[in-house]
Amino acid sequence: MANVIRIKRRNSSGAAGAPSSLQQAELAFNEADGQIYVGVGTGGAGGSATTIPSIGGTDWASKTYVTAAVAAVNVSSQLANYLTSATAASTYLTISSASSTYAPLASPGFSGSPTVPNQTAGDSSTKIANTSFVMTAVANLVASSPEALNTLNELAQALGNDASFSTTISNSIGGKLAKASNLSDLTDTSTARTNLGLSSMATQSSTNVNISGGSIDGVDLNGGSF
Repeated sequence: MANVIRIKRRNSSGAAGAPSSLQQAELAFNEADGQIYVGVGTGGAGGSATTIPSIGGTDWASKTYVTAAVAAVNVSSQLANYLTSATAASTYLTISSASSTYAPLASPGFSGSPTVPNQTAGDSSTKIANTSFVMTAVANLVASSPEALNTLNELAQALGNDASFSTTISNSIGGKLAKASNLSDLTDTSTARTNLGLSSMATQSSTNVNISGGSIDGVDLNGGSF
């Protein structure tokens, strides 16, 4: 049969609390409050205990040791050394000051001069662009353009404010004679000769010129010799 060691016990019909006396290191269990007590003293083995604290049992957290520890720490007085109601209201954030001082996370509205990190040039994400980023982007767009052509308005004026400038220029170039065609691409040669004052003389062969009417002055006709 196994050996059994029993400690001093008070049944549940007795009074709660520690025994009135214990020996040094002697244990006792009180069924009335479910606590285990130990004798603590300085008399050595067999000496009488000077104190009998609870060291465990049911609902122990509310018993002697924890209660004594909390009392020793005195949390309230310690906090009072660091923070009072007055300093909290003037120094730290309150619910009322948060609603009037700080912007909400969703769709915040800022005032004053808030700053954000400067994004890398060319970043086309949804990050916030500060004034430095915008000015850099504008400077890169203008680059080394001449003073008279470095704004959109100046460029528009240079194009005659023509929204269809490309079509206008293409049509204008399309109506010009090609240099390499040497006038062979004229659509109305007769009118062109008239406009140039050439009349029909311009179409006669150089070896067979027919002149009718009018007069010729200063011409030396020489039949030659034989």
